[in-house]
Amino acid sequence: MRLMKGKNIKDLLTVIIPRPGLLAWSLFAVQAVYLVLFMRSGLEGFSFSFIDLAGILFSFITLLLLASSLEILFFHRISAYVVIITAIIAAWAMNAYRLTSGSPLDYSLVRDNLSISFSPESFLMISTAFSARDLIILPVIAAMLYLAVRVFPAAGKSLKRNTVPARLTSLVAWIILVLLPINAGDGFTLFAKSALDYNNSPAVSAIPAGYPYFKKKIQHTSFRENIPRHLTSKPNIFLILIESFNANFVEADSPGGITYTPQFNALIKKGLYLDRFYANSVQTCKGQESIFFSIIPTYKGKLFVDYPELNISGFPAILTASGYETIFFQAYHDLKFDNTYNSMIKAGFTTVKSYTEYRKPADRPYIWGWGVEDKIFYERFFTLLDQMHKSSPEKPVFATLITVGTHIPCDGMPPEKMSIYKNPRDIKEKYSNALRLSDSQLPRFFELMAERPYLANSIIIITSDHSFPMKEHGIYNNEKCFYDETFRVPFLIIWDGVVKPERIRNRAYSQIDIGPTIMDMAGIVNYENTMTGASIFGRNSSNPVFLVQPYNGRYLQVVDYPYKYIMHLQTRKEYLFNLEADPAEKNNLARESESGEKILYMKNILERVHFNQKLIDENRIRPAAAQH
Repeated sequence: MRLMKGKNIKDLLTVIIPRPGLLAWSLFAVQAVYLVLFMRSGLEGFSFSFIDLAGILFSFITLLLLASSLEILFFHRISAYVVIITAIIAAWAMNAYRLTSGSPLDYSLVRDNLSISFSPESFLMISTAFSARDLIILPVIAAMLYLAVRVFPAAGKSLKRNTVPARLTSLVAWIILVLLPINAGDGFTLFAKSALDYNNSPAVSAIPAGYPYFKKKIQHTSFRENIPRHLTSKPNIFLILIESFNANFVEADSPGGITYTPQFNALIKKGLYLDRFYANSVQTCKGQESIFFSIIPTYKGKLFVDYPELNISGFPAILTASGYETIFFQAYHDLKFDNTYNSMIKAGFTTVKSYTEYRKPADRPYIWGWGVEDKIFYERFFTLLDQMHKSSPEKPVFATLITVGTHIPCDGMPPEKMSIYKNPRDIKEKYSNALRLSDSQLPRFFELMAERPYLANSIIIITSDHSFPMKEHGIYNNEKCFYDETFRVPFLIIWDGVVKPERIRNRAYSQIDIGPTIMDMAGIVNYENTMTGASIFGRNSSNPVFLVQPYNGRYLQVVDYPYKYIMHLQTRKEYLFNLEADPAEKNNLARESESGEKILYMKNILERVHFNQKLIDENRIRPAAAQH
């Protein structure tokens, strides 16, 4: 009787316990190859410590369960091979991405950027995640599996290795492991975990009813009280956003002693420069969201793409209503990219153009990488500006110019224009060449402006849409890093005869402060608005800056200078840095017990990021009736 019972249990286990078939062994092979590479590269989480080895073993268990589950799709031999080939390529791509970036592929990164991934420029940028080594590994693994099937006929017969109950058991077990709060597993499992976390938003306490951002007037400072009388009329305003401008390159030299940005460095002496200025997030569309609408960018999706019905209006609409000619002019050719055109119209620009409409045949040698060089871009902009001035000479101008010459990965630069590294080996060296070229062409903008008497009274603001890490902490990936190099950008205001040369070192500001600052300088007060920033001329003793890394498990941050607090939503891990004492962000004060009160204070301030997200989700930025 006992023998029969034991046999029944054994038979039951044989039926429901999954066993590796061809798909599982294929995924194991990919995983094993990359585990060796992960360990050799010193990737975090892949060492011979007990915890890391347990995590590695766990990844093979999750792969077995997933592979056994996918056998449900093996309707016939063709469908089986389609699933196997697709799974192998996906596993290879995820592991290659992790080897390059140092972190697993995140659902939010794929979900938010899938629609823009098929342009030639985006595809080129995505390809930087794959090295020659990765391109060799995939066909080698494929050839080995093909030979295994040919040499060992039993391998081909193991397509449907598991019974239907075993497949279902595997699926249930895999789903349970995905749902468990364990941040481990193979790339597929971690990707699924990040997908489950995508729509999670922490609860926000005491959120006011109605529209908390909506105001009847614009706050202003005493700035205009000291403007010379002959310059009190509405100034022209030019906002230049230099693509991916990392502040660490300002006033710095390459290892060979060549200064990266000599022209910009010289301009600093002529205006107001902020040492501690931040882009609020990591992408162009999020930078535009912060700048033109003066709100903290969403950490779920993209404002321009995922919230098309959001009632919102930007400060360009206020300038338009105040009598300004408002122009948005970008160097990148596609205004549909991330729904830019519609969003800039919503922001209030009356003219939204790309360089492509003004391109000339002679421009061809100056176009490479993501688009045209800055010098030609500036020249074509002034062609547009002259046309508009001719038709409306009485109107002052507010124009935003967005360059593209320094867009990562900065490939395609003609060798004769490489002034720092003649044979660049990595992204930093390519970027260094591109930034030096962009900087050398910045004077062209000022030359063209000086040639036009109608621009005599003009404000020039030079900053960036976002920064980009250049391995300051060993990281080249904008979607992973949470350190200052991912967010800190230059910020310079030049207004001859008005803004005195000055350098502010001990206060932090960000892109959401640009709109209020421009309104302050222009003397515009009596307009409804939803701007959440503050004029930099207010010199508030405390001006919290909010930074959003929407990928890699979401790192939300607040800078209340000199302190910077970071919360990783996925793991709930906390960081606290004193940027004045520790500018390289090496000493995490969150580990120290005496930091508890400071962490609690900063955590309470950070609640505003969740508050902002809730208002966006609920369409409570601005009443519909109040739209410009």
